[in-house]
Amino acid sequence: MRPRAPLSKLFVLSVVTSAALLAAMPVIATSALRILGVESTTPIEWVPESFAPRVAYDQFTRDFESGDVVVASWPGCTVGAPAIDRFIEAATGPAAPRDVSGKPWFESVVSGSEALERLVQPPLALDREAAIERLKGVIIGPDGEQTCLVIGFTRAGLVDRRRATAWIRDTLLATATTNPDDLHLAGPVIDNVSVDEASADSMRVYGGPAALLIFLLTWRSLKSLRYSVLVFLLSLACVGLCFASLTAWGDQMNPVLIVMPLLVLTLGVSGGIHLVNYLVEARQQGPADGAALRAIKTGWLPCTLSAGTTALGLISLVVSELEPIRVFGFHAAVGVMATLAVLFLVVPGFFSRWPIRRRLLQEPATDGPSARFATFTIRSCLAIVGVATAAIAVAAVGLPGIRTSVSIDTLFTPETRVIRDYRWLEEHIGPLVPVEVVLRFSEASDIRPAERLDMAREVGVALGGLPGVTGVVSAALFMPEAEPASGSLAAARKAVIARKLEANLSGLSDMRIIREIDGDQLWRVTARTSALAGIDYGEFLKLVRSRVEPIVAAHGGTAEGVRADFTGVMPLINAIQKTLLHDLFTSFLSACGVITLVMMAVEGGVVAGLVAMIPNVFPMILLFGALGWTGAALDIGSVMTASIALGMAVDGTFHFLTFFRRGLAEGTGNAVVPSALARVAAVHAAFRHSAAALCASSLVCGLGILAFAPSAFAPTRRFAWMLSLLVFAALVGDLVVLPALLASPLGRWFRPSRR
Repeated sequence: MRPRAPLSKLFVLSVVTSAALLAAMPVIATSALRILGVESTTPIEWVPESFAPRVAYDQFTRDFESGDVVVASWPGCTVGAPAIDRFIEAATGPAAPRDVSGKPWFESVVSGSEALERLVQPPLALDREAAIERLKGVIIGPDGEQTCLVIGFTRAGLVDRRRATAWIRDTLLATATTNPDDLHLAGPVIDNVSVDEASADSMRVYGGPAALLIFLLTWRSLKSLRYSVLVFLLSLACVGLCFASLTAWGDQMNPVLIVMPLLVLTLGVSGGIHLVNYLVEARQQGPADGAALRAIKTGWLPCTLSAGTTALGLISLVVSELEPIRVFGFHAAVGVMATLAVLFLVVPGFFSRWPIRRRLLQEPATDGPSARFATFTIRSCLAIVGVATAAIAVAAVGLPGIRTSVSIDTLFTPETRVIRDYRWLEEHIGPLVPVEVVLRFSEASDIRPAERLDMAREVGVALGGLPGVTGVVSAALFMPEAEPASGSLAAARKAVIARKLEANLSGLSDMRIIREIDGDQLWRVTARTSALAGIDYGEFLKLVRSRVEPIVAAHGGTAEGVRADFTGVMPLINAIQKTLLHDLFTSFLSACGVITLVMMAVEGGVVAGLVAMIPNVFPMILLFGALGWTGAALDIGSVMTASIALGMAVDGTFHFLTFFRRGLAEGTGNAVVPSALARVAAVHAAFRHSAAALCASSLVCGLGILAFAPSAFAPTRRFAWMLSLLVFAALVGDLVVLPALLASPLGRWFRPSRR
């Protein structure tokens, strides 16, 4: 009876752990239900309020107006159309929609008809055709008739934004057009709601089928329904622990986090496959009694290192300044380590009572696909190493070309409704992304109002000349054109303009074009550019500065108490894009550095650790180098894949090297430097014992994540296919590049396992 006592303790531990998980299920389920509602966020909300560009943007919105608007139009939304007045009355009249506390949803509703009326009425009294010409590309389309509604949201409206946008849509369908396909809505609020709906749809539509696919792949790999169910349910329970972790830390699900549950599930199942492989291996190579303990003794280190390095790859994301990336990395790492602990606490104990008796995940020593492929890899080791080195070198040249983007066309796929609406509005009205320049005149500035107007007009002309800009809004839009004149005639015209400017000043302040803030006078000049043209905001801002700063300098600059602020949403989006690029390299390099140190320690040498890292970094260099060569923009989902994939790639390396070093120990005895023949035999042994498990776990991870590839939310879609590509590339690294390195002269640096 005494030899079976340890097994009994393992079994008791398994039962106790399982009971604890069952007892925790109500809490886990409650946390999941509370957290699964996706919280709408936009790129602006991804950065903390202390983020300097956001501080500047928030100040701009306080000085002028919030950018939280919906732009709406439809065929027949023309200047003077009765439907426009009907909607404005419904949205701003006595029966305007309000939240439960009575606060209105909408701050204002502006249309081309209203803007045109301002221009044709005194004090400006422009000719109607001239007024329409000024408004083209701003709020009236190129045909001079098509216009739109710009609906500004209050704070209460933003809180109820899903209901508010649904109200807008329903009201326009009742008052303007009966065809839903003719109604086109865009703007930051629509972006936000669309992200919410697309990400929620992804979770609802693809979550279930992805989980089923993972279970079927697990069953196929383990060929045991009992252990497939056990591993799957334990991993699923740890996904629930992630939800509990989110609740405990006060975090919320956001669109970027929707792939986290599936990622933790695939990683848990992958770890379970390797653990069962160690258990079966131990039972086949020794007596049944004590097999579970022998498997734990052999497998705890590679399994712990695999999960640990994956967690390191995830936790490296917490260096990001972007909240979704930081939250994703932390809670996914918690889930991965929880899965490791739960699997080791439960699976070996159950295996000690109900073992798998047939051979799994292995092939005969001298025949079968693994043996033949191992032979090919060993014979071609130098060629493989050479090709891999050349590929890494070529791809590395493309890395500086990597760029990032968080513009609307990187958040949604081209076929989605929101992108189609943006395309229609930009074609029929004009570009929708604002470029803001604020001329700030200090209280001590001696520059007269007429000269300030001239400056605003000059800046508007400069912005209007930029590629992709079709319309500019400034105080000059609502003032007479400055006609060339000299002498007394010029002075008279300036006097007339000055009087009209004085008469218009309060109106321009109401329109938030000129503002008085803390003694300074702020003159706003707004141009618009396309949301869908793939503009490099960094380069565009440099071009804006190069055009505007000489104008400010010509009027005296800071010496005359005037400066230009380049503000609004574009500088903030540009800063977020730079942060994404910084996060990509910072998180990857920090994860790579820590994992390399771990690899050196485990392999017992600096050179061996560096050689072992080659097959792990080469998939990342290849993919991201190729993206750099092509100039494809990375989004928030793409950026996270490098660090995550690195941690996942190391998993297979640890397992392969565990069996390789065991093979060296069996073939070399006490030899310090293993011979070439011993390394060849050890590579064959590593293939025989781990190749099938590596393929199985890669299939589970790669195909499981790939289930989200059809998602309409582009970051989820790109995360899925990029991570899947990297997982399969890492499998090539572990089963092609790594064996070739071990069979080559570089394999001399690896030492037998100490047992």
